[in-house]
Amino acid sequence: MRRVGVYVGAVVAAAALVSGCAGSSEGAPASAGSSAPAGSAPAEAKGGEDLAARDVELGKAGFQDHDVGGPGAYVTPYSITNRGDGTASYLVGLEYLDGDGDLLGSTGVMADKLGPGKTSKGDTAPVAAEIQNGEIADIRSVRVSTVERTPE
Repeated sequence: MRRVGVYVGAVVAAAALVSGCAGSSEGAPASAGSSAPAGSAPAEAKGGEDLAARDVELGKAGFQDHDVGGPGAYVTPYSITNRGDGTASYLVGLEYLDGDGDLLGSTGVMADKLGPGKTSKGDTAPVAAEIQNGEIADIRSVRVSTVERTPE
């Protein structure tokens, strides 16, 4: 149980750090036909709609320079769209994997008080402290691990 608390605390702390560097709300409604990109694992939805994971999409990730991650960071574009009926906040956990699919580390992103039909877009890159089981250079893929949707 303590591990879960430490993990959640780490995700929340990382999300707070990341949310300060990226993310913007767009006023345009999301298209109804959007879905998670191929190769992403299903996320566990908590605290809200059972289908909260459908509200999160990851773009094409890869190595590039990033304001927070620095030169040669593994940058992951994301979008969070509130497809629910009311305002909600989101906490999304991301896991970084090596070429064998082994977990290297994790981070999180947030969208606060997102109105119905609104989208928050941004990008994130892990910092060295978030990669405990290897190096940032070892990252080969990223997946959504959890999605928590909290109605406001």
